[in-house]
Amino acid sequence: MTKHWDHAFASGGVYKRPGGVGLSRLIDPFFWVAEKLYGDYCVRRLWTVWDKAAVCAPSVSLGGNARLINKHVREAVRIGDNTVCRGTIRVEPGGTLTIGEEVYLGDDTIISAAQQITIGSGTLVAHRVQIFDNTSHSIDWKEREQHFRKILGQKVDRTTEIPSASVTIGKNCWLGFGSAILKGVTIGDRSIVAAGCIVTDNVPPDTLVVGSKTTFIDLNRRA
Repeated sequence: MTKHWDHAFASGGVYKRPGGVGLSRLIDPFFWVAEKLYGDYCVRRLWTVWDKAAVCAPSVSLGGNARLINKHVREAVRIGDNTVCRGTIRVEPGGTLTIGEEVYLGDDTIISAAQQITIGSGTLVAHRVQIFDNTSHSIDWKEREQHFRKILGQKVDRTTEIPSASVTIGKNCWLGFGSAILKGVTIGDRSIVAAGCIVTDNVPPDTLVVGSKTTFIDLNRRA
């Protein structure tokens, strides 16, 4: 298992120094070897799942908690060189996801593609960002009920139509932690979405999005 670099939120849990002296120090090297072998095993298992479900460039890196659920064909998910994924990706039947080169997907990020999501090269997606090209459930409560019963594995009388619309995120963007990009949105190149913002409208290039009401600020006209 090769670890090239780390991130402020990428190390998982924290642990105090274990106690013990004497004999425990003599056997510590054996534990280190076992931990290394087990770590390599876990990484191989992780990559086995991803390689079966996505077309990943050779230099893609995965965090230990990275998860991919692809209900479509393998070629529906394409991830470019030097991209790092630490979050969760789900692609529904008929959906596609294309991620460019040198993209960062932070811890607890969720990407849900029912139609089409594209993320341009050089874009940084902070932890706990949500990118959805669909509404997940119907507005009609009866359809929501049917949908949830289907999720539970129960028989339902009809299929549920989930509204969806493509999402496009440009190159060299930065999506701040806890932000959400909803269906039908296009974000222009080099734009920034501040932490916690919910984006429901298209964002022009070189724009900073701030506030709960999606206020646009032209980055090129700053003093």
